[in-house]
Amino acid sequence: MISRKGFALAAALMALMLISALVASVFFAVLEETRIGAAAATKQLALSAAESAIEMTIADWRGAATDPIGVGGTRSVSRDWLGTPVEVSVTRLDSTLYWIVAEARTPSARSTAAKRIAAFVRVNVAPDHSITIDRIPQRWWSELF
Repeated sequence: MISRKGFALAAALMALMLISALVASVFFAVLEETRIGAAAATKQLALSAAESAIEMTIADWRGAATDPIGVGGTRSVSRDWLGTPVEVSVTRLDSTLYWIVAEARTPSARSTAAKRIAAFVRVNVAPDHSITIDRIPQRWWSELF
């Protein structure tokens, strides 16, 4: 007969190590999922801020019959959307076509997410100086990065 002294202790230690490894891997997986979820939420916040800044720029359009921006000229403005700073630039491409670019960066110490989107709009000024802003119908905005 073979002596099996200490076998129960070795088996218990081996089982304890396996259980510890499983628990550690579950904690690691939960931590990674939390980090991925937080990064996705931060990117979505930046995208929402950029979209909202473009919408605010369109809603607050102060163009006149003679827009101070010449063709090829650009004006920039800084906006804030729920604590997220957004830089908006408006470039005049021709007499009625404008390109609006909004870049939002989340002010988080843990991760910096940035979204940059652009939109094309056509601005028509009527003889009575009323302004109509039309978005280009086929996917009027796009994500630049």
